[in-house]
Amino acid sequence: MTRLYAGAALGAFAIALQASPTMAQEAPAAAQSSDEPRQSEIIVTGTRRSDLTAADAALPIDIISGDDLIEKGASDMNDLLRTEVPSLNIQRLVSNDGAVFTRPFSLRGLPPDQTLVLVNGKRRHRGATVQFTNVPYIRGSQGPDLAAIPSIAVGQLEVLRDGASALYGSDAIAGVLNFGLRRDREGGILIARYGQYYEGDGQDFLVQGNLGLPFTDMGFVNISGEYVNSDTTSRGIQRPDAQALINAGVQGVPVPAQRWGNPKTEAARIFVNAGLELSDNMDFYTFGNYSWSKGTTAFFYRNPNTTFIATSIPTTNVAGGPRFSFRQNYPGGFTPDFGATITDAALAAGLKGEFGSGLTYDVSASYGQNHASYRIDNTVNPSLGLTSPTSFKPGQLEQRELAFNLDLTYPINIGAADPLTLAGGLEYRKETYEITVGDLASWQVGPFASLIDPDTGLRTGLPVGSNGFPGFSPIQAGEFSRSNWAAYTSLEGNLTDAFQMGLAGRYENYSDFGSRFTWKVSGRYDFSDVFAVRGSVNTGFRAPTPGQSNASQVQTNIDSVTGAPLTSGIIAPNNPVAQFFGATPLKPEKSFNFAGGIVIKPSSAITFTLDYFNIKVEDRIAVSGNFNLTAAQRAQLAALGIPGGDSFQQVSFFTNSFDSRTQGVDAVLTIRFDLAGGKATLGLNGNYTKTDVIKASPVISADRERLLELEGFVPKWKGNASFNYEGDRFGFIARVNYYGKWTDYGANLAADQTGGAEVLVDLEASYKINDMFKIAIGGENVFDNFPDVEARQSQINNGIRYLRFAPTGFNGGFWYLRGTAKF
Repeated sequence: MTRLYAGAALGAFAIALQASPTMAQEAPAAAQSSDEPRQSEIIVTGTRRSDLTAADAALPIDIISGDDLIEKGASDMNDLLRTEVPSLNIQRLVSNDGAVFTRPFSLRGLPPDQTLVLVNGKRRHRGATVQFTNVPYIRGSQGPDLAAIPSIAVGQLEVLRDGASALYGSDAIAGVLNFGLRRDREGGILIARYGQYYEGDGQDFLVQGNLGLPFTDMGFVNISGEYVNSDTTSRGIQRPDAQALINAGVQGVPVPAQRWGNPKTEAARIFVNAGLELSDNMDFYTFGNYSWSKGTTAFFYRNPNTTFIATSIPTTNVAGGPRFSFRQNYPGGFTPDFGATITDAALAAGLKGEFGSGLTYDVSASYGQNHASYRIDNTVNPSLGLTSPTSFKPGQLEQRELAFNLDLTYPINIGAADPLTLAGGLEYRKETYEITVGDLASWQVGPFASLIDPDTGLRTGLPVGSNGFPGFSPIQAGEFSRSNWAAYTSLEGNLTDAFQMGLAGRYENYSDFGSRFTWKVSGRYDFSDVFAVRGSVNTGFRAPTPGQSNASQVQTNIDSVTGAPLTSGIIAPNNPVAQFFGATPLKPEKSFNFAGGIVIKPSSAITFTLDYFNIKVEDRIAVSGNFNLTAAQRAQLAALGIPGGDSFQQVSFFTNSFDSRTQGVDAVLTIRFDLAGGKATLGLNGNYTKTDVIKASPVISADRERLLELEGFVPKWKGNASFNYEGDRFGFIARVNYYGKWTDYGANLAADQTGGAEVLVDLEASYKINDMFKIAIGGENVFDNFPDVEARQSQINNGIRYLRFAPTGFNGGFWYLRGTAKF
């Protein structure tokens, strides 16, 4: 099915190349000259006006140019945004199943599915991965895969730091990221970049290209693509238990037994943006993408003395009969390799124009899908015995979304300097989540899962399913859909030269849980050309996804106290076992957001903004705390068909589990000036975000680790200072990134460890050989800073050297060379 959709998307691109493209598509410019302040750019995010700049907006909006995104060492969009948006956090996860490959981000301390992602103003589909990772603030979320968007394709990124559900519907609680694609109709860019970490590993190769083509005198086609190949890193130490086996002469012990570092990844991505002016009052536009990525990471080490490998199993029901154990095949234990192949495709098309009365319209259709196919190697289904395969395909996940939109605007003249903008629209969306069964051996309950030992008379057995990531069984698999429709209206504009206001309301109805109405009021008053105040009050919501309502998973985690592996099962809230522990059908999250700030512009070259935000979210959807299971409850899980149910130590489920309040301050200072015959920009950005759990349901209130980490797992303080200089020949970029302290909590006080504040410095120097060629050498984290060393023995026992959830990452310094050709 994935190939079918991918083929359809590429076929549509081919049609666009032959018969479409448009100059009139309302999207951000492809690039921006260095002497033009970004705040003077017309914005399209968070407003239906067509004449509003970021500097004059009633809402805090950051503008990041496409050039800023490509002049970096990182190749992953997630890592690029971490340095560009101070209130955004993202970590490099290592052994956290699908989260390793579809990386979850956090804006203003909230999970990724509470930030709406747009491309050219149209809603971006979610990733197929529901985040089962134990990282608290993202656990249970299902957001878009930002890595599928290559930086070379972006002309301008607008970051709205305010709630916008009244305009866009579900998800826009923390803010909105709107990626405006390049629209150049001529010329091109070719980039080749090679880099590696100071440790000599993690070689990273990136090739990017962008090509603008005209289609007649009235249209354009812009094509962007990239290829990325990144190797693994390793920053751990040899596990003490594995080293003891080596010292004892045991053969076959992996070195290292457990690798902590980046996965091996390879990806190829393409984006096409096109448009055609059909008449003076009508334009056609289309854009879409296809991406493919593949990655492999390492799971936890299976010690031959302390895991199922050591269990001796009888092969007959005769006392004293033959027996076996997996030590026969794995005397030194083993470490599974987990991998994913992710494909992502989307296509949008529409018509937009204006009637003679001033009424504008935009009618569009869009489709997107994200498909994740998993694999696990170097492992076994223990219940099958020594004949078990060692490689498995445990199943596939797919997210599909179809949307139709009608957006209208009409100018209303009330005698003000500019007419007010009255807007309205309709939207229909259908969302489908599909779980495909894994191969039989990955979930099959084998003959050695449960049996009576004739030598002891006691029941014994081995775990079920591909160890580390049991496959999706027929009971878990299925196709789960829901639809919704919405109607919205808004009115905004300048009532006087000094005062602007905005009102918005949206009604949305979902097939699975009913309706929701949201509203927003915003305003700004300019006391002078230098000083203004702005603020907003709004309500928002986020609908539970079909994935959250129906997904189940098995994973192995580390007990923070003992360091022993724990087999945990996450089951759907409609599962009888989940209901036994208090699960109920999911309902929407609800938010109330108010914000206020100041804007100071002493000149066209200097802008300072300071904004306070306060976001209360009720009924937050997350994975519950872990419930320890009795033997009887484990038997019940197995009877319900959950793979490995009788071996679970813990179980959890999706639930509306708590209310939170997130508040903080964003400060942004930008100064542009001439320097040594060139243009320079000094930027200072700071963010303080604090989250408090103000109410917790019984299914989570007893989980100390989870409650505390929701409040302290990411730094409260984050910011950067940057300097960018571009002369006729030479260029220079310097950035100092600050991350405040944070805490990795455990089940008790002794299992806590706080990571100290860190400062990372990035530098780049460039030289223009001529108008076409430019070379650059640079480094990220040039002083090779590492997070604090792990002090907890339970973590050291697993080969962990540095705090593995550090917001800075734990790979150290990275250097790179980049060549750019523009033609």
